[in-house]
Order: sequence, then structure tokens, then C-alpha cells
Amino acid sequence: MTDLGVEPRDQPDPTAAVVAEANAPGIGSVLAALATGFALATALGAAASLLLPGSLAAIFFLAEVGLLAGVVLYLKARGYDVGYAMRTGPVPTAVFPLAVRLGVALLLANIAASALLGPPARDLEIISGSHGVVERIVLTISVILAAPVIEEALFRGLLQGALQTRLRPWAAIVTAALPFALLHGPKPALFFFFWSLPVGWVTWRTHSIRPGIVVHAINNLVGLIGLFAAGAFETEPVEHGIGAVIVAAAVLALAALWTVRLCGRIANAAKHNR
Repeated sequence: MTDLGVEPRDQPDPTAAVVAEANAPGIGSVLAALATGFALATALGAAASLLLPGSLAAIFFLAEVGLLAGVVLYLKARGYDVGYAMRTGPVPTAVFPLAVRLGVALLLANIAASALLGPPARDLEIISGSHGVVERIVLTISVILAAPVIEEALFRGLLQGALQTRLRPWAAIVTAALPFALLHGPKPALFFFFWSLPVGWVTWRTHSIRPGIVVHAINNLVGLIGLFAAGAFETEPVEHGIGAVIVAAAVLALAALWTVRLCGRIANAAKHNR
């Protein structure tokens, strides 16, 4: 079994862990499950676009649900333990306040990167296409609850977990970050790739996607509130003076340093509070 950096005493039932690991899906099964999920997501998204034309929030939400449902159905059909495959296990409660802070740190990095590179066009398109109370409620549920749970379960839990059985942890984290980044569109992919790395590291060190879900939800929650409050944006990059660029770069650097420190504290909390 791959060494995940946990002392043997941190695993109260080694036999159960070995049995669960033996029943975990391999890379081939994970890719097949993801392909099934994307196929169902495409079908539900297409159906939603026909039944609810112009409702980007509903289309986005149903596509997310279809993605998760397709993966779960495939894993269930093959007899895998879905919870174990997606690394949904518990973590010490001391981890969660630190995960909230990590979410804030990555949000600051997100804001600074948006100032330098321009706001994320896809997110703005979805928000600008959401009109009325019901639309915005659907969008809020999708962005704050569904997206963090589904994306962390599939990319950090399922894919990264399977990759860790074949690759070194850092290689698994980097590899799983690539499709996650591309899912957010080609233009912001580079930022989301780097955003994904500390979340993947935390998932590896805690053996659970729960802290990552908190980080992801905090980032999305505050970001969504800001976008709702600000209203319409230009999706093209804005020309900034040298002063604004220096400030944004400084915020990005400070957010990165804070992120590294919080990742270390989360790892220690997970190790010493089991």
C-alpha cells in the first residue's frame, strides 16, 4: 500500500485499511467512471438547455449532478465502495477552522490573480445569465454546495486517490490538478492549476476531501457574494498601472506564503489529533 506519510499508530484498524485499499478502483476504472459521468453530464445539460433555454444556472447545476451521478452509478455497478474511493472519511475537528482560513487565503490569491489576468469569463457569463430570485438560489446552491462537493470528490478524492497508488504523492497531486484546472476553461486554467495544488496536498495529508470541500466552499461563497454585489464586469483584461500590478503581485505573494503555512498546520492537526 502506498505510504501516505501516516504513522502506523494513526491507523487503528490496519486490516480494514488493507481490505478497503484492495477494493479501491484503479486508474482505468476511475477514467471509465469519469467518462460515464461526463457523458451523463452532457446529456442532462443538453436536456436542460432544451427544457430551460437561457437558464445557465439550471444547466450548470444539472450538468454537475449528472457528472457525479454517472461516476457513482459506474462505481456502484462495479462493486466499489464509493465513500472510500472518493476519500470521504472523517478528519479531526481541529482541521476545519484551519481549512476556513486556507479558503480565505486562496480567495485572496484568486482576487489578486483576477486583478492581474482579468475576471473569469465563464463564471461571469453564468452569473450574468441568472435572472430572478429562483435562478440565483439555484446558482448559489450549485456554486457553494454542489461544485465544492462534486469537484473535490471526483478530482481530489477519486482521481488523485487512484493516482497515489501508482505515483508519488506530489505527482498525483499535480496530475489531478490538470483536468480540474481545464474544467474551469483554458484562459484561467493556469491559475486554477496552482490553486488546486494546496487543496490536493491537504487532501493527501488528511486522507479526506472534507477539508478541501470547506476550502472550496469558502472560496466560492465569498467570491459569489462579491460578484453579485459588484454586478456586471468586463470580461476582457483591464490595463493596470504599475502601482496596481505591484499591489496585486504583493497580495498574491502574501497569500501564497499564508497558504504554505496553513497547509503545514493542517497536516500537523490531522496527525496529532487522530
